[in-house]
This record gives sequence, C-alpha cells and structure tokens, in this order.
Amino acid sequence: MMVIFGANKFLNFMPQPTEVPEQMGVLMVLLMSSPFMSIVGVLEVLGGLGLLLNKFVPISLIVLIAILLNAALIHLFFDPANVIGAVVFLVLSLVLVYGHRDRFSSLLSV
Repeated sequence: MMVIFGANKFLNFMPQPTEVPEQMGVLMVLLMSSPFMSIVGVLEVLGGLGLLLNKFVPISLIVLIAILLNAALIHLFFDPANVIGAVVFLVLSLVLVYGHRDRFSSLLSV
C-alpha cells in the first residue's frame, strides 16, 4: 500500500476526495503546494519497496511508522471520519516491528 500511495503522489492515478473538512482542505493545499509531499512520496515508495523486498526492514519500518503516525494524527484531528485506514496501517506496521523485535532491541533498550 505504501508503494501505491507514494507513487500516487507523483502519478495521480487515484481520485482525490471530493468533500473534505475545511481545515483538512486548507492543510492539504499547504502541504501539496510545497515539496513536502514529494519527499513523503519518495519515502513511502522506498520504505514500501524495502518491506516488499525484505531489505532494510528496520529503517523502512521506522520511516513508514513516522509517516503513518502523522497520517493518523492528521486524520484524527482534521478528518476523524476517515481515520480508520491510517490507524489500520499504523497497527500493521507496529505488528511488523514486533515480528522483527530482535532487530529493534538496541533501539528499545535503555
């Protein structure tokens, strides 16, 4: 999914929602008019490919969880009706972290 959403930021093959809450619309216009979303798109594609190819899994998960956490928070605060998708992907990513917990042990130790 992350490869698809990242690629969509460049190729625009998925339709944009027709109705979004006003604050969410303002935020998205600001983000889309800057290079920010292009950088996020590149990170989504690279992180998704890392997971698909089973290469660089820990760093891919760290990058993707940061993006997914931000997506979940943005939806929670500005578009709560559509938060479930972001939360589901965030939880799935955390499950992958748990599955690779041995590779994260040095990051999680005190």
